[in-house]
Amino acid sequence: MGVTVRPAREDDAEAIAGAHVETWRDAYAGLLPQEVLDGLSRRRQMRRWRRAIRNPETELGQVFVAEAGADGIAGFGSASREAGEITTLYVRPGVQRRGIGRMLFRRMAEFLEGPVVLWVLDGNPAAGFYERLGGRPGVHATVNRWGMELGRTRYCWPAISGRARSTTRSG
Repeated sequence: MGVTVRPAREDDAEAIAGAHVETWRDAYAGLLPQEVLDGLSRRRQMRRWRRAIRNPETELGQVFVAEAGADGIAGFGSASREAGEITTLYVRPGVQRRGIGRMLFRRMAEFLEGPVVLWVLDGNPAAGFYERLGGRPGVHATVNRWGMELGRTRYCWPAISGRARSTTRSG
Protein backbone atom coordinates (compact mmCIF):
# COMPACT_ATOMS: atom_id res chain seq x y z
CA MET A 1 0.00 0.00 0.00
CA GLY A 2 1.52 3.33 -1.07
CA VAL A 3 0.92 6.21 1.33
CA THR A 4 1.25 9.93 0.65
CA VAL A 5 1.19 12.55 3.39
CA ARG A 6 0.08 15.96 2.14
CA PRO A 7 -1.66 19.13 3.28
CA ALA A 8 -5.42 18.60 3.40
CA ARG A 9 -7.71 20.12 0.80
CA GLU A 10 -11.23 21.30 1.42
CA ASP A 11 -12.64 18.27 -0.40
CA ASP A 12 -10.92 16.03 2.20
CA ALA A 13 -13.14 17.35 5.01
CA GLU A 14 -15.79 14.63 4.69
CA ALA A 15 -13.23 11.80 4.78
CA ILE A 16 -11.40 13.44 7.69
CA ALA A 17 -14.70 13.73 9.57
CA GLY A 18 -15.39 10.02 9.08
CA ALA A 19 -11.88 9.13 10.23
CA HIS A 20 -12.25 11.49 13.21
CA VAL A 21 -15.42 9.79 14.45
CA GLU A 22 -14.00 6.29 13.83
CA THR A 23 -10.65 6.95 15.52
CA TRP A 24 -12.15 8.71 18.54
CA ARG A 25 -14.61 5.88 19.14
CA ASP A 26 -11.71 3.42 18.99
CA ALA A 27 -9.00 5.36 20.86
CA TYR A 28 -11.15 6.79 23.64
CA ALA A 29 -13.47 3.85 24.38
CA GLY A 30 -13.37 3.47 28.16
CA LEU A 31 -11.54 6.79 28.57
CA LEU A 32 -14.35 9.17 27.67
CA PRO A 33 -18.03 8.80 28.54
CA GLN A 34 -19.80 6.56 26.04
CA GLU A 35 -22.44 9.24 25.44
CA VAL A 36 -19.69 11.60 24.23
CA LEU A 37 -18.45 8.99 21.75
CA ASP A 38 -21.96 8.05 20.66
CA GLY A 39 -22.77 11.73 20.16
CA LEU A 40 -19.95 12.34 17.69
CA SER A 41 -21.40 13.63 14.45
CA ARG A 42 -19.76 13.29 11.05
CA ARG A 43 -21.69 16.36 9.90
CA ARG A 44 -20.40 18.55 12.79
CA GLN A 45 -16.88 17.20 12.35
CA MET A 46 -17.03 17.86 8.61
CA ARG A 47 -17.88 21.53 9.29
CA ARG A 48 -15.11 21.74 11.89
CA TRP A 49 -12.47 20.25 9.60
CA ARG A 50 -13.57 22.30 6.61
CA ARG A 51 -13.15 25.48 8.71
CA ALA A 52 -9.73 24.31 9.91
CA ILE A 53 -8.56 23.55 6.37
CA ARG A 54 -9.74 26.96 5.14
CA ASN A 55 -8.16 28.78 8.11
CA PRO A 56 -4.85 27.17 9.12
CA GLU A 57 -4.19 30.02 11.56
CA THR A 58 -6.83 28.59 13.94
CA GLU A 59 -5.73 26.69 17.04
CA LEU A 60 -5.70 23.40 15.11
CA GLY A 61 -3.17 24.76 12.61
CA GLN A 62 -2.29 23.23 9.26
CA VAL A 63 -4.21 20.02 8.54
CA PHE A 64 -2.48 17.03 6.91
CA VAL A 65 -3.82 13.74 5.58
CA ALA A 66 -2.23 10.36 4.92
CA GLU A 67 -3.73 9.08 1.71
CA ALA A 68 -3.45 5.34 1.08
CA GLY A 69 -4.39 4.74 -2.55
CA ALA A 70 -7.76 3.05 -2.96
CA ASP A 71 -8.24 3.03 0.83
CA GLY A 72 -8.49 6.83 0.80
CA ILE A 73 -7.69 8.82 3.93
CA ALA A 74 -5.92 6.44 6.32
CA GLY A 75 -5.05 9.09 8.88
CA PHE A 76 -4.95 12.79 9.55
CA GLY A 77 -3.35 15.31 11.82
CA SER A 78 -2.86 18.99 12.41
CA ALA A 79 0.01 21.14 13.61
CA SER A 80 0.17 24.72 14.86
CA ARG A 81 3.43 26.54 14.12
CA GLU A 82 2.41 29.32 16.49
CA ALA A 83 2.15 26.86 19.39
CA GLY A 84 4.89 24.49 18.18
CA GLU A 85 2.33 21.76 18.73
CA ILE A 86 0.93 18.76 16.93
CA THR A 87 -2.70 19.34 17.82
CA THR A 88 -4.15 16.09 16.41
CA LEU A 89 -2.79 12.82 15.03
CA TYR A 90 -5.08 9.88 14.29
CA VAL A 91 -4.80 6.76 12.13
CA ARG A 92 -7.79 4.58 11.29
CA PRO A 93 -7.79 1.39 13.40
CA GLY A 94 -7.72 -0.96 10.39
CA VAL A 95 -4.46 0.48 9.05
CA GLN A 96 -2.50 1.10 12.25
CA ARG A 97 0.99 -0.37 12.71
CA ARG A 98 1.93 0.23 9.08
CA GLY A 99 4.07 3.34 9.59
CA ILE A 100 1.30 5.82 8.74
CA GLY A 101 1.30 7.50 12.16
CA ARG A 102 5.08 7.82 12.03
CA MET A 103 4.87 9.39 8.56
CA LEU A 104 2.22 11.89 9.69
CA PHE A 105 4.25 12.74 12.79
CA ARG A 106 7.46 13.30 10.83
CA ARG A 107 5.73 15.48 8.24
CA MET A 108 4.07 17.65 10.88
CA ALA A 109 7.26 17.90 12.95
CA GLU A 110 9.07 19.05 9.81
CA PHE A 111 6.32 21.61 9.20
CA LEU A 112 6.75 23.01 12.73
CA GLU A 113 10.46 23.78 12.14
CA GLY A 114 11.36 23.61 15.82
CA PRO A 115 10.73 21.73 19.04
CA VAL A 116 7.48 19.76 19.07
CA VAL A 117 4.91 19.26 21.80
CA LEU A 118 1.84 17.05 21.79
CA TRP A 119 -0.72 16.39 24.55
CA VAL A 120 -1.86 12.81 25.29
CA LEU A 121 -4.94 11.90 27.32
CA ASP A 122 -4.18 9.71 30.35
CA GLY A 123 -4.77 6.07 29.51
CA ASN A 124 -4.43 6.58 25.76
CA PRO A 125 -2.44 3.61 24.41
CA ALA A 126 -0.86 5.97 21.85
CA ALA A 127 1.45 7.19 24.64
CA GLY A 128 3.72 4.21 23.93
CA PHE A 129 3.79 5.13 20.24
CA TYR A 130 4.93 8.67 21.07
CA GLU A 131 7.60 7.35 23.42
CA ARG A 132 8.90 5.04 20.67
CA LEU A 133 9.15 8.14 18.46
CA GLY A 134 11.45 9.69 21.07
CA GLY A 135 8.88 11.83 22.87
CA ARG A 136 9.56 12.54 26.50
CA PRO A 137 6.66 12.88 28.90
CA GLY A 138 6.74 16.17 30.75
CA VAL A 139 4.11 18.36 32.32
CA HIS A 140 0.93 16.68 33.53
CA ALA A 141 -2.23 18.79 33.58
CA THR A 142 -5.96 18.43 33.80
CA VAL A 143 -8.56 19.89 31.50
CA ASN A 144 -12.31 20.10 32.07
CA ARG A 145 -14.26 18.62 29.17
CA TRP A 146 -17.79 17.24 29.09
CA GLY A 147 -18.18 18.13 32.76
CA MET A 148 -15.28 15.99 33.91
CA GLU A 149 -11.62 16.47 34.75
CA LEU A 150 -9.36 14.67 32.29
CA GLY A 151 -5.66 14.17 32.92
CA ARG A 152 -3.20 14.62 30.10
CA THR A 153 0.56 14.61 29.63
CA ARG A 154 2.62 16.84 27.38
CA TYR A 155 5.19 14.97 25.29
CA CYS A 156 8.16 16.93 23.96
CA TRP A 157 10.71 16.46 21.18
CA PRO A 158 13.67 18.63 20.24
CA ALA A 159 13.61 20.20 16.80
CA ILE A 160 13.61 17.50 14.14
CA SER A 161 16.22 18.65 11.68
CA GLY A 162 16.38 17.89 8.01
CA ARG A 163 13.72 16.73 5.66
CA ALA A 164 11.37 14.00 6.88
CA ARG A 165 12.46 10.73 5.33
CA SER A 166 9.89 10.48 2.62
CA THR A 167 6.29 11.52 2.56
CA THR A 168 5.54 8.72 0.13
CA ARG A 169 6.25 5.07 0.55
CA SER A 170 5.35 1.94 -1.26
CA GLY A 171 4.29 -1.11 0.54
